[in-house]
Amino acid sequence: TGTMAKGLPIAKDIWRSHPRYLGDKSIGLQQDQLARRIADTFCPGPYFYYVIDSPTLTLEHISESIHPVLGIPLHQANLQELIDSLHPEDLDFFLRCEDVVAHFLQHIAPADKVCLYKIVSSLRHIRRDGTPVTLLKQTQVLDATAEGSLLKVLGIHADISHITRLPPRTLSFIGLDGEPSYMEIDVFGENVFERFIPYQYTIDEVHYTARELEIIRLLARGNSSSEIACALNISGQTVQTHRKNILKKSPVRNTTELIEFCIRRCYL
Repeated sequence: TGTMAKGLPIAKDIWRSHPRYLGDKSIGLQQDQLARRIADTFCPGPYFYYVIDSPTLTLEHISESIHPVLGIPLHQANLQELIDSLHPEDLDFFLRCEDVVAHFLQHIAPADKVCLYKIVSSLRHIRRDGTPVTLLKQTQVLDATAEGSLLKVLGIHADISHITRLPPRTLSFIGLDGEPSYMEIDVFGENVFERFIPYQYTIDEVHYTARELEIIRLLARGNSSSEIACALNISGQTVQTHRKNILKKSPVRNTTELIEFCIRRCYL
């Protein structure tokens, strides 16, 4: 399995490692509340938004603008696709942020105040066409149980590529209505928060040989197996063997998905 295919399972493991962090039962969303929160959020560039139903970990109310920002068609937009679009070098930062956020909302913010924090970070993504984009991520809990378990979370991602290509790897909790703020936290630093113990995980990597990368690049240019064999001065059977091995080690089902995967993971 590839690096990014492991992103969502690891994130789910992190969220579930914090007892009572996610609510047990889904509830309806108040549309006026959603509209008000979006209107109150400053976005310094094109943006899209969504609501996470925390008990089921599914995306709801996704805005159509996810397509122009990330290249993901609305009908394909889900949590897997969103995490898959992360730049490979930012996956570790994203996962650590999720761990710190869960700790904060469970142990730092009072249970009746979890909705009074705007959580801010910046992450690099790879659009469907392979171009990098930097997004300002702002999230806020819309609904939670009396014990502070999450029910609905609003996420708003604004394109800030025109401001920075290499954003700071920090996390901020902006307190609303008089709640204290915790700004520009180094999530990989020591003593992030008292009693915070980072969740331990391993990110799998996909390693292609130099020959496999040559073949992938030629496939991306539209070459057939016979053309690749001629270009590399190897037999057609050898090309087929390489192609089977490439697909076996990749989290894809066919050549089209392979090329898209390699573009988005910066192999091409």
